[in-house]
Parts: sequence; C-alpha cells; structure tokens
Amino acid sequence: MLRVLPDTRPYPTDPVKNELLMYAGQIAAGKGGAQAKLAAESLRAAIYTMLNQNHYLGLSVAMSMAPDAAVYRALLQSLSDTLGAKTGQEAEWFALPVVLVAGSNQETSLPSAAPVAELAACLANYPHTRAFSRATWLPNLVSSADLAAVNAGQWFAAKQSQEAAAGFASALPAHDIRFAAGQSLQVVFALGYGDAGLHESLGVNLQEAALPLMQVWQQHLQTPGLTLFANPLSPDMPLQALVDGSHMRLRMALDVFAANAIRAIRLQSPRVGVVVAAQAGGRLLFGFNATASQFELQPQVFSWPLSPADRIETIQQDFLDLMVECQVENIRQLDAPLAENEDLPNYAQALERDGFNPLFAG
Repeated sequence: MLRVLPDTRPYPTDPVKNELLMYAGQIAAGKGGAQAKLAAESLRAAIYTMLNQNHYLGLSVAMSMAPDAAVYRALLQSLSDTLGAKTGQEAEWFALPVVLVAGSNQETSLPSAAPVAELAACLANYPHTRAFSRATWLPNLVSSADLAAVNAGQWFAAKQSQEAAAGFASALPAHDIRFAAGQSLQVVFALGYGDAGLHESLGVNLQEAALPLMQVWQQHLQTPGLTLFANPLSPDMPLQALVDGSHMRLRMALDVFAANAIRAIRLQSPRVGVVVAAQAGGRLLFGFNATASQFELQPQVFSWPLSPADRIETIQQDFLDLMVECQVENIRQLDAPLAENEDLPNYAQALERDGFNPLFAG
C-alpha cells in the first residue's frame, strides 16, 4: 500500500454552508448506492439552474471553498457533465492537450495555427477517435492561460447551439507559442466542437492513434533551431482537458528534471539519494543528491505546486515508477510536512528524520 504524503493545500478551516458542497461531499464520501446517485443528480440540477439563470455565485463559492480534493473533483466532474451537450441542437465542446518540451539557444515563437486537416485525417483512421474527424476544429491553438480564463457561464452559453459555438470560437484570442531560451515545457490546446454524439469518445485512451497523432504534431511544429517533443493527450471536455494537460506538463517537467539531476549526480557518485516530502502551502518537494556526504552537490529540488484537483497518490506512484526505471533505490519519504519556508533536507539529513523508503514499505 502506498503511504500518501500529507495534503498541505490550504483548505477552509470553518465549514461553509452551500448546497453544492453538501451534495459533492456525499458523492466524495464514496459510499455509492441510491444516496450517492441522488446526490449526483441533485448537484447537476443545481449547477444547471445556476448557469441557466446566469447567477452562479454559489458555484464560485463552492469551487473555491471545497474542504478537500475529493469534494473539489466531484464538483468539477458535475460541472463538466452539466456543460456537455444534452440535446441534438446543443454543441459538445472538447479540447485536445499537447504538452511541448522544447530546447532552443534563443527565444523562439511559433504561429498558433492548428493542423486542422491533418488532425481530422489522422483521427479518422481509428474507430474510437473517428468522431473527432467530423467535428469543427478551431483554426488556432489556445494557451492554458487563455483556456483557464473561460468561465463556466461562457462555456454554458457556447454550447447552446452550433451558431453559439461558432460565435464563441471566433472571439477566442490567438497568440503565438513562445519558448524561452534553453529548455522549457508548456501545454497548448486544440479546441473543437460537434454534436452530442461526440460525448462517448471524450476521455478515451488514444491507444494505437497515439503515435500517428504525435507525428502530426511533430511535423506541424518542427522549426529550424528548435528541438521539440510533442506529447498529445486524449481529447476531453475542456475543464477536464485543462486539468489533464496541466498535470502532464508538471509530470513531464519532473521527469526531465529528475533525469538531468540523476545523470549529473552519477558523474560524481555511484549512488543517488532522493528525498520526498510535502511542504506547507500545498507543495510536494522532490530532492536529488548523492547518498554520501563527500560526494554532495548543490541541492537539486523540484517543487510541485498542487492544483485543487491533483491526486497526490498518482503523483507519488508515477514518481516511484520513474525511480524504478532509473534504478534509483535510495529514497527517503518524510512523514511530517516541512514548514512553508523550510529547506528540504539532503539524503543524509533525511535519514535522521521520521520517514521510510516507499519502495520497500509494506
């Protein structure tokens, strides 16, 4: 069993009276059965009423005052469900995240044009993605900041009809994709919309479409002087795609950071020591150094700022899988969270604190 790091996200200390939080809490309790089903239906109905009346202060309060991550995820799921197409006249919006890992000697910009024809042609080749080949894709890619700036009321209005969807699409901003000099990661989104029949294809694993889709993005974005790796994810409802894309960007950033740190340490020392801890303020820290003090290098620490929807156990398990792949066995996970401004101890110091090696913890 994975022993999960403490959750240090700053949740409200006093309970908040809000019907959405009450329903979401019943869903998050995970008891299932008729009560959970009724709570889910009630939550979707309450959210729909707020959006339909263009009065969603209660929704904003609920999303910002969720008492834990499970309740927040229940709210987010119900909101996404409510924003989906329910009739033949409504539009089903989706977003395809693409995580970009770039390397360049100087700052570089790429046009935001999306490979619309190539995407449709590629996705048409596979039964589980074919519906997206018949959708309307927006001509420009959207940044994570611009996608996050779209509020629930705007998505609700944009799904009411194909005409409303087209009007919303034309108003979205288009900015060049900018890469800083050196190595950088970011996520962009290809957006589109279709009819309600798209819904069953949302969030489905890309499977055999993954590699051809990656090649579409590699060819579309290749630029002299820029080394680029593109990792496309499954198309999903925009709110969920934003969560998935942001999570994968951080996961890949940690992977790159860890690989570089481990490589640098192994040039000096035969054994790598890793320290993992939670930190007050809603962060997870991953530190890399040599196990022996005589080989210690400058501390190399990756900080993961937890989003409201993050699953800590998923982040931990992915990291442990990476360490197994890199053949790193000396890992120390600290039991207690660090203070907000406290430095992560090195491996030797961490051994003096309460903790354990998660690779061997039973």
